[in-house]
Amino acid sequence: PAIVIVAAHADLLRPIGTTPRYSDHGYEGDIELWQPRPVSVADKPDLERQLAVVDAALAPGDPGVVLARVHALLAMYRDREPLPPQVEAAIAECWLEDVGEYPDWVAAEAVRRWRRHPVKYRFKPLPGDIRLFCEEVAGRLVTMRERLRKLLATIPRTAALPGVPDRASDVRSRVLALASIKRMP
Repeated sequence: PAIVIVAAHADLLRPIGTTPRYSDHGYEGDIELWQPRPVSVADKPDLERQLAVVDAALAPGDPGVVLARVHALLAMYRDREPLPPQVEAAIAECWLEDVGEYPDWVAAEAVRRWRRHPVKYRFKPLPGDIRLFCEEVAGRLVTMRERLRKLLATIPRTAALPGVPDRASDVRSRVLALASIKRMP
């Protein structure tokens, strides 16, 4: 799904640069370099709302829907002899363990990518294969969620908006006011 980020905060989520990543197999793409930038207390409500939207988009899907997508994919690779129901149930649990944490739309897109892959579609996927596609599909949102959390963590907890007392100072002032009231005998 498309997630709209407030323009003022989009710059806070952008990487400050990239660096190439190499392994024994050669160049494997770039790694984004990012670090939290200063945010004000006034930004907190917007950042929290954006985090809530991203969290909702990444909420785990209905296990029945996720398994239906996986089952539809696996049905294309029919075995000659059906497995016993207990084995089928154990296999379904493995699939849910590996891809059940993803939303329905991520699982559906991962299955679609497997089916349309120029080479992989010829082979029956394992749960880890589809999980890799799920990680790829959800990757930008997961990165966005992590960055929003880090930005929110930089805002001091006791800070309040200018002119608005925070809860701790409000409670303190009430306690002091009550303590200063003279009791009548």
